[in-house]
Amino acid sequence: MRKHHNRLFYSQYSYKTTFEMPWAGILYPTTDENLQKLLDGTHQETIKLNKTFWEFNSTVLKLAKFIIDNRSEMKFRIHQKYSMFYSGKKIADKLCDLFPEYLFNRNYVDPRFGNLGKNVIGCSRLPHGIFQYQIHLKRDAHKYLTNQQRENLFEFIDRNQQNCLCTNKYLLDYLIGKYPHCYHGYFYVRNEKFLTPVYMLAEKAIDKVIKYKKVKNGSDKKVTRK
Repeated sequence: MRKHHNRLFYSQYSYKTTFEMPWAGILYPTTDENLQKLLDGTHQETIKLNKTFWEFNSTVLKLAKFIIDNRSEMKFRIHQKYSMFYSGKKIADKLCDLFPEYLFNRNYVDPRFGNLGKNVIGCSRLPHGIFQYQIHLKRDAHKYLTNQQRENLFEFIDRNQQNCLCTNKYLLDYLIGKYPHCYHGYFYVRNEKFLTPVYMLAEKAIDKVIKYKKVKNGSDKKVTRK
């Protein structure tokens, strides 16, 4: 199963390849030193591996070697059942060739969105039709904003309702003073003009700013956002 995405994975990789590998946890910790010991048969825990996994032994070692050889060109996450690899097409193809029987799915970024850059999302329609920027506050934003700064930020958003929008209930409750803590949240501003005052009001509390950029394809077909 393949899906198109409109932003790079980890702001860097165009492919996410997922495998159903419940045995991959054997590789922890996944440092090069530990993986090399597994390959050499010198790891102190090797003889203690669950016998359930012995039939996969050669595959486990193949994965260990692949990680060592290609670590610099990818990012990976190993969970109890699934293992995800984020990379370019070349590495994704190698993985599929090496472990075809374990392939669960393969997602990749639509070519139109592959060069948009970090924290930029391609779309056919801006959020709510007009907003170019989505501003995320930190999970502990309340530690960075005084009550006066919080009130000033809310007043700015409320005063500019045609150009600012907060749809996140938890953030809104914090901004109006209903709750004393802010555990992440975001709001929108129309364009770059409104970023400057937001930074002046709450720069230390901002986690990241996502930019939405309208992208068209050659056939003028609608872009389906995921």
